[in-house]
Amino acid sequence: MTATTFRRLWIGAVLGLATFIVYASLSPQPPVPSEILSDKVGHYLAYLSLALLGSGITSPDRLRFTLLRCFLLGAALEIAQALFTEHRMAEWGDLAADAAGILTAWLIASQGRAGWGLRAATWLKGDRAS
Repeated sequence: MTATTFRRLWIGAVLGLATFIVYASLSPQPPVPSEILSDKVGHYLAYLSLALLGSGITSPDRLRFTLLRCFLLGAALEIAQALFTEHRMAEWGDLAADAAGILTAWLIASQGRAGWGLRAATWLKGDRAS
């Protein structure tokens, strides 16, 4: 698999997760009932996952832009909930949980781990000298 193909697949995975987050944020019923998983924990885990996945193909100098995009998605969805849905409510606590997940991902990825997916692909391809 070429690096370009791998990058495109990875971007597809990021967009797939972002699409699921959009769907889950705007659909009438949450995908996981609140009795099983707290709404705030769900927000935290969703945005932690999105930010970590995004950090996998981002260079360290562009990491802040990737994480900013994740935060802007969360903010846009809270605005969309307030303006365009009758079944969902925008909450500052949700945006704070999103930000906490993104901050956790930043703490992990900023320690020289941004671009981890690209390095893993190189390693798995057999070019272990890199």
